Amino acid sequence: MKARVFIGIILITLIWSCTKDFVVKDIKDKAVTVIAPADNLTTANNAVIFWWEELDGAEKYNIQIVKPNFSSIQQLLVDTNVTGDKFHYTLTPGTYQWRIRAKNNGGNSLYTTYSLIIDTTTNLTGQLVVPTAPVNAYLTGNKIVSFAWNSISSADNYQIQILNSTSTIIKDSTTASTTFTATFTGGGAYTWKVRALNAFSISQYNAPRSFTVDITAPTVSVLSSPTHASSVKDTVSLKWTRSSSDTRYDSLYVSIDSAFTSVINTSRVYATSIKINALSPAIPVSASYYWWRVRSVDSVGNRSGYSNQLKFKLIP
Repeated sequence: MKARVFIGIILITLIWSCTKDFVVKDIKDKAVTVIAPADNLTTANNAVIFWWEELDGAEKYNIQIVKPNFSSIQQLLVDTNVTGDKFHYTLTPGTYQWRIRAKNNGGNSLYTTYSLIIDTTTNLTGQLVVPTAPVNAYLTGNKIVSFAWNSISSADNYQIQILNSTSTIIKDSTTASTTFTATFTGGGAYTWKVRALNAFSISQYNAPRSFTVDITAPTVSVLSSPTHASSVKDTVSLKWTRSSSDTRYDSLYVSIDSAFTSVINTSRVYATSIKINALSPAIPVSASYYWWRVRSVDSVGNRSGYSNQLKFKLIP
């Protein structure tokens, strides 16, 4: 009898231990406690760290920032879900409200709402320039890249630095504008950052943003089937082999002459084969030969040279 009771207690304990892991805590009547910035804070620092105490039972937090307040929203700046207890954001001078609530699978907590003023100041020391273009991890096939950022009212000039993959500064320029254009002689991975300057102070650099200039064309594809001068039905597939892993698609050309002066079909093909009867416009049965070739294109538009060319004749 005692053994049965003991086993029963163990079973109940195990069931309770397993069950409590799947119980979602009710946070609907709770609120997140904000640590910083203080409510109604006025500050000249535009790089703001939003910081709160983590709420027991929360899986993530929804934070919203509007200008000037939630009663009369002129601009929604942030509406995002984050984990952890901090969120970093850079604001321009102005009046803002922000609010935060906890979330889990059972629902949401109450919102906690605070007000914040970013004041104008001639001292740039605690400020950050907000870059707007290009976006972080930008990929382009263009050698000319344009950069842009938000202005700071008390800035006279801006210093932009561009670094290569070894963190060597390859461009360091000062401009009164909030835009800058750079021309790159070669491809590669780069980062860039910008800061503001006036007669007696300098802002911090923003966190570096990355971008890649890809000007390398894909390797030329090789046609494989049908073999040269074959007579085939239109149910046969044209096939080729790609040598570059970054090829996005191939432009396929069909012509009635080997010089490709009379192209009758141009198709974009994402695979490495296509049935002849899938080409549009259709290739008619003819006693003459058709010539075909492909040209590979990568994700940023770089084009390879033309492949070898083969010919085929369509039979009924």
